[in-house]
Amino acid sequence: MPAKRGDAPFDLDAARAARQEAAQDGFKFTWGGKPYECPAADEWPLSVQMELSSGNLVGALEQLLGDKQMKTFLQGNPTMGDVKDFFDALSAFSGVGDTGNS
Repeated sequence: MPAKRGDAPFDLDAARAARQEAAQDGFKFTWGGKPYECPAADEWPLSVQMELSSGNLVGALEQLLGDKQMKTFLQGNPTMGDVKDFFDALSAFSGVGDTGNS
């Protein structure tokens, strides 16, 4: 519930902690026989949403996977078709709708 005038300030840190505790598992997938995981949609950094809004699927993927997983992912020589398939599956899993990969 939003804070009202005179109430203590809203504690966004506490709200985040509660949300993360209740969060669903992240999206898990395999590529080249190796397991990967990225966070649940509610835990995506805002910068991921910004990359998706501007159509930068690769930038969003880099942020979702992080440096270590992205380096391993790239060893499989993915195509843009693979990246689009990833975002289709991620969108279906997360229920976030179109991620701009059409």
